[in-house]
Amino acid sequence: MQNTLSYAGRYLVAARESERSALQDLLQRERLLSAIGGLIHALQRERGVTIWLCSADGQTPLAVRQAEVDLALSALLAALPSPESRAASRFYGRLALALHTLDGLTALREQVRRRQLAHSEAIQQFSEIIRHQLHLIYEAADTASHGMSHALLALFSFMQGKELAGQERATGAAGFAAGQFSAEERRQLVALLEAQEQSFNTFCQFADAQSLAAWRAMAEAGQETEKLRRIACSGATTRGVDVQHWFRLLSERLDAMQQIADRLERQVMIACRQAIAQLEAAPSTDEGGLPLHYAQGYRLYVADAPWREAGEALEANGIAPQLGGALLALIENQAQRLAAQSEELAAMRATLTQRKQIDRAKALLMQHHQCDEPQAWQMLRKMAMAQNKRIVDIADAMLNVAAAFSLPQNR
Repeated sequence: MQNTLSYAGRYLVAARESERSALQDLLQRERLLSAIGGLIHALQRERGVTIWLCSADGQTPLAVRQAEVDLALSALLAALPSPESRAASRFYGRLALALHTLDGLTALREQVRRRQLAHSEAIQQFSEIIRHQLHLIYEAADTASHGMSHALLALFSFMQGKELAGQERATGAAGFAAGQFSAEERRQLVALLEAQEQSFNTFCQFADAQSLAAWRAMAEAGQETEKLRRIACSGATTRGVDVQHWFRLLSERLDAMQQIADRLERQVMIACRQAIAQLEAAPSTDEGGLPLHYAQGYRLYVADAPWREAGEALEANGIAPQLGGALLALIENQAQRLAAQSEELAAMRATLTQRKQIDRAKALLMQHHQCDEPQAWQMLRKMAMAQNKRIVDIADAMLNVAAAFSLPQNR
């Protein structure tokens, strides 16, 4: 029978190297993730000030916010990886789509400047651009190694919740500026609040202790914000409500959220460096001091083995029980660790897959009903309640029907 111990050792080393390589790849994307987060925040701020387009000085804050977006976009372009570098094809595909949607920003701004768009339509188009930037972080979470799964999923979920909060600010500002909220706007606000809660609950499941503490310190909206939310959602009169007061309260909340998002980005990279350091510091010997050399044609030296002459080499075809046990322990530990990682990755990817299916179903509804994202979410929610099913089950059923009838889907 051929000796397989050398193969086992070599593949054990290969497993560690593969994990380290994945972590190094993520570390190389540090600037990119930071730039994406900065661009999303800048886009949210530009979207927010469109409410003042009808005011006399509306162009001034808009110009400032547009300059912030342009600066953030330059930072993103500078942080892009080379197209020739090695990366997951899905990540590059998502990156190409995000950059393509950003190309439409100039035309959108011109339409806004000429006041050719209704406020709700402008908000929807901004939100679509932001959605594709968020999916870049989503894709990073979906392709990351085990060590980064929790940190990246916490970051993505939190940023998704923050984006929904930005949509709440814009929708509320439109209603308060108009002096009343339509029934549809009230439904949108309720759906946005529910979706925020879902995103932040997911964040809480995966966040590190310090980020979670920072969020809990600000999670509850202030009394004034809750009062204005009740007015908006209940259809009560908005007379006497200053739209700028609403906008200022929600903007302060979003800026505080951005500080937590920045911290989550740093936490991802701290965890990444720690994981790399642990892999590099992992001993190549067992507790008995048995060095393991995995090169082909190796010689293995066994310490503290009285039955061998001092310094005498043990050939690969004469493995001693002590050595076999040492390598077996290493392999078992590695297998147990990988099994635990697989379970966590399976749970994480199940969560991400469900989110992806729901996003695709919402896109399908938006396309065929000419509605925005909150309206699509509300449709899914109502169908789930009516059929007593989970929202993801309704989304899966919709996508299956769309596939059966060859309906176009936004992927």
